[in-house]
Amino acid sequence: MKVFTRDYRITGEYHPLWGDYFDGMEPCVLDIEATGLDRVNCKAVLIGLLTRTDSGVRITQFLAENHYEEAKVLDAAMDFIEESGAGFLVTFNGYAYDIPFINARLEANMLGRRLSMFHFDLYRFLCKSTDMRKRIGSMSQKSIENHYGILSDRGDTISGRESVALFDQYALSGNSTIEKIILTHNREDVLHLHRLMYLALADVPDLHQALAVYGLPAAGGRLSVRHSIKRARQGKTADPVLRITGEQIVDPISCAYFPDGDSPVTAVFNSESRSFEISVPVSSHPDALFLDMSFLRGGINEKDPALAESLNKLLSDPDCVNGYLILSPRASNMIARYLAEMYYSM
Repeated sequence: MKVFTRDYRITGEYHPLWGDYFDGMEPCVLDIEATGLDRVNCKAVLIGLLTRTDSGVRITQFLAENHYEEAKVLDAAMDFIEESGAGFLVTFNGYAYDIPFINARLEANMLGRRLSMFHFDLYRFLCKSTDMRKRIGSMSQKSIENHYGILSDRGDTISGRESVALFDQYALSGNSTIEKIILTHNREDVLHLHRLMYLALADVPDLHQALAVYGLPAAGGRLSVRHSIKRARQGKTADPVLRITGEQIVDPISCAYFPDGDSPVTAVFNSESRSFEISVPVSSHPDALFLDMSFLRGGINEKDPALAESLNKLLSDPDCVNGYLILSPRASNMIARYLAEMYYSM
């Protein structure tokens, strides 16, 4: 196995509001090259990872020199991710391909490891939260790069499909020219994905609402949280409900809480499915929704300083008036994340 690094001077946050949700969580942009799409029979032979440095970003690549070094590549990449202090992954269609492929190959190689952390899949985000597919048609990474005018900046000349055939040649010959072509393709995928994060997120009309649909990190990335308002059916008089759902990414638990005289909240966490659902009734007045925050003042969170600080921020937020939280998209995200963290830690 070979390891390659290259540094670039690219700095800054992905979006002016990014720190509201990812503060203290460093990104790791990931892309893999494999011998095919079938994660049962094909192998991961190159993993490229982009992380931040003091002066910009660094791309680190782990390349197998033949078809028998997959375990070395996987182990080295997992060690790197853990030691880098990365808080979340960034991929393009990694939800469907890169992450399940890596986990399948970790299992196939009996390495006893699993890649589990909050994952921001730009492809999935744009499909779920924007109308980009309608505007540009193809949602391939290169099509989106072309849309933003950076496709011509690429230094590679091959596709992912061509990379598969080239690796077969490289494994037999060790040819340095082929090695450079394969590395360049993977490196350009990672670098341009990082650039697309700046460009595509700047085009999102309301990042608060978009993350509510896609899922935002909570509990330091151990949870992914989404929410929506469930309104009563026509003719019914029940209050609307703030419905919070998501995934327990790390250390899943099973527990349930039901409404009582102190709290109107229903919360169910399932470790087997790694899911959770929280429901809390809210009040409506003409065009606005409000959440009575009084049930959170009972000192539940005194044992957890971080939760206590989060609650204080909520209660002093401009959208919290006389103990009622006005459920703007931003405030809804704040309370959804807070409630998920609170019941996950109880």
